[in-house]
Amino acid sequence: MEEREERIKRLKRLKRKRGLTVLVLVVLLAGLGGGYYAARQYREKKAEEEAKRQEEEDNKINGEELTVTTFALRDVAAVGYTNEENSYRFVRTESDKGDIWVREGEEDFPTKNSKIESIIFSLCGLTSTTKIAGDGATLSEYGLEAPLVSVTITLKDGTEQRFRVGAKAPYSTGYYLLQEETGDIWVVAESVYKQFSTTEMKLVQEEGFPETTQENITKVEVTKRGETTIAYEPQTAEDGTVTYPAIFTDCEKFIAGTIQEYRCTDFAAYGLEDPYLTVKVSYTENVADGEGNTVKEDRTVTLELGDLTVSNNYYARVNGTSFVYIMTAANAAKYIPK
Repeated sequence: MEEREERIKRLKRLKRKRGLTVLVLVVLLAGLGGGYYAARQYREKKAEEEAKRQEEEDNKINGEELTVTTFALRDVAAVGYTNEENSYRFVRTESDKGDIWVREGEEDFPTKNSKIESIIFSLCGLTSTTKIAGDGATLSEYGLEAPLVSVTITLKDGTEQRFRVGAKAPYSTGYYLLQEETGDIWVVAESVYKQFSTTEMKLVQEEGFPETTQENITKVEVTKRGETTIAYEPQTAEDGTVTYPAIFTDCEKFIAGTIQEYRCTDFAAYGLEDPYLTVKVSYTENVADGEGNTVKEDRTVTLELGDLTVSNNYYARVNGTSFVYIMTAANAAKYIPK
């Protein structure tokens, strides 16, 4: 009887061992299968990238630069484009200050003309060393079916030239560009994509801030929220020597920083309804009196600092306008009393 029970126990142990062995084998095979699949995907991806790289190499014309566009900035009457953030259209308009760019449909948008011109200029006289024969069936391969950027350039003669910027080219700093009129696909400089992917706030012309010198600043008043105002004025010694407070130098030129919003209606959202700090600079400015004489006129400029941003910089406003800026903590520190 004991011998029989012992045999039964041995059989059970053997079955358990076999079960574990089968389980281990299944896990190993699954791992090997998954590893094989991952390795195959990796090889296929590398092969695809290598094929594209080879295609680029095959299409290079011995380093020769081929002409993609021939128009110049002066030939452009309008530019419309869509990037990952928004759609825009700017039209060249005559003004008493010369030609300016106006945003169509939002004519009071404070357009930064130099930025619009640099965006357009990236397509002017464009060249490339790599040309790819493409058609509708191959656009998706180059990210051109759903492009990062679409551009329409309208020339002064009324003709249009349309472009699409697609995926980044492998082993290159360039991007694929489709010239819609010809169907040609080119590899063009990364700067084309970078210029047309500019965010809206970078298209806004910042306000003009007065530049002063410590000699024409007459007073600086600093008010911290909930505290009394501190006034800084020049001190004149008995021998006539004038000593200027250090803050005068800091106030010679305001550095407002980057634009957060150009048409703000809710200043409380930035802590600017009741500013953390208000800096009022009084100064004189030489102006013509209309009779050929130069006279000094009193001027003021007011800087307000609001809440901290998530990066511990400050929201700021100058002269109570609708612009909200982000001023770096380092620049803001110049005005905050120690």
